[in-house]
Amino acid sequence: MADKSNDRKGTVLRRGMAEPDWSQTDAQRRAAKPQPYRWDIPRELQPGAPMPTETPAERTARWATRLRVFVVGVVVIACLLFIVQSSVQGFDATGVSMEPTLHNGDHVIVNKVAYAQVDFGLLDWAPLIDVGRRWATPSRGDIVVFRSPVDGKELVKRVVGMPGEWVTISSDVVYIDGERLDEPYAVDDTTCSYPCNWEVPEGHYFMLGDNRENSLDSREGWSVPLKNIDGKKVFAY
Repeated sequence: MADKSNDRKGTVLRRGMAEPDWSQTDAQRRAAKPQPYRWDIPRELQPGAPMPTETPAERTARWATRLRVFVVGVVVIACLLFIVQSSVQGFDATGVSMEPTLHNGDHVIVNKVAYAQVDFGLLDWAPLIDVGRRWATPSRGDIVVFRSPVDGKELVKRVVGMPGEWVTISSDVVYIDGERLDEPYAVDDTTCSYPCNWEVPEGHYFMLGDNRENSLDSREGWSVPLKNIDGKKVFAY
């Protein structure tokens, strides 16, 4: 007669089960199952628990690192927002003086630091430092936003005359120091009331609107000091 116990054991082993698992009851297997590690119980009282992957000090250091990265990220984002806020600004164009380049109601984004002055006052003792140096100065053809020297309103015009130049309007044409100025952006004839000859003061700029028949600008006899210029147009929409 065949030994049934050996047959049963062989069947179980052939099915891939370990003999201790086969011989244990369900309650014994649940009791032998590793339990989660509990930090509130001493290690010697947890003989069946697996060793933890990290100590409380390591976990604290990990969270401290995450917190530090988060704080640094917030500071960087705040600095970027401050730089953007202080370097660009939006203005609403009113009127038709700059048509067709700009239209009434267009929102103009201006670079406020395009002509900013770099103040090296604390380094004025150094021989190679220019205390009053600027990033750049307005160039002919730049579209700029400025405070009107007449009433202080914000205006958008184009730089035409540079400091120290003579601007002359003759036969509806603009001349700079006797040279005809090519103005593909200008619309309609450039007319003026007598006299039509101006010398631009040092540190000032002669401004004209592109829509020459519908623009109140430097043809009225005023020029714009550099300190009144808020910035250079970047784009408009």
